[in-house]
Amino acid sequence: MEVEKKALNFYRAFLQSIPLAEYRETLKDVKWVEQDLYPEMLPLASIFRNYWHNQNFLDFGSWFDQFWNELHSNPLSVSAIKDFKKYYFDKDNDGWFRLGFKARMYRTWVSLLTQIDFYYVLSYVIAKRGYRITFEANAVLDQKGIDLRIGGLDFGISKVSQRKEARSGGSKRLIVLPYAVFNIKDFTRKSMSSRVTPASRMAYKKSVEAFNNYFIQLDNGFVVFKEDYVIPIIENIDNPEGIKAAIKKIGEELSGES
Repeated sequence: MEVEKKALNFYRAFLQSIPLAEYRETLKDVKWVEQDLYPEMLPLASIFRNYWHNQNFLDFGSWFDQFWNELHSNPLSVSAIKDFKKYYFDKDNDGWFRLGFKARMYRTWVSLLTQIDFYYVLSYVIAKRGYRITFEANAVLDQKGIDLRIGGLDFGISKVSQRKEARSGGSKRLIVLPYAVFNIKDFTRKSMSSRVTPASRMAYKKSVEAFNNYFIQLDNGFVVFKEDYVIPIIENIDNPEGIKAAIKKIGEELSGES
């Protein structure tokens, strides 16, 4: 358990160190590399290798430079990039494309760091409770749209920013775990505003309470998972319907319905 706890603490310290506001301001309007990327250009393997398998917590700039160099040392990736860049008229010898690609990679990087936080919490809770449970999380699964596999169960982690989105959906293939990135200040304000109907005020209040029950917002704004989110999954690991019911309950609470 101490190994898993130490890994979680190190990872959380890394997440806390990310200057999200700075990156957001610098890259928010850089959205000119938005087409579907060729598989040879995807960063999944690099991110999983560094931040999950090897626990090598590089800052974004260092990671991107490493990944960019990896791409340009792989003939298949070089060919894919050359073909992909036919979409562009690159006036400054890679500078324009590189910046657009970097902004695109940043959004992918942050999204995957969220998933990986769930893995660290899950690993810690499993060890803490003494369960003999293993799970899979890797680039191969992620490219198939599966964020996590425990036994025969496949999970997806889906970002939600509005209350109405929080009710977990899913399919026959995936159990969807809602990851709330609510504007808590705004929700709190609405929960006390006379301009909002009493029913809506109560719903916003419940959403804020649920958010605080299941998530922690770090000082830099990064939202991470609490143990209380993971525990119902572990407790029902041999009962898929129990897991689905637990996740549905979390979604309803986040939506302010319960």
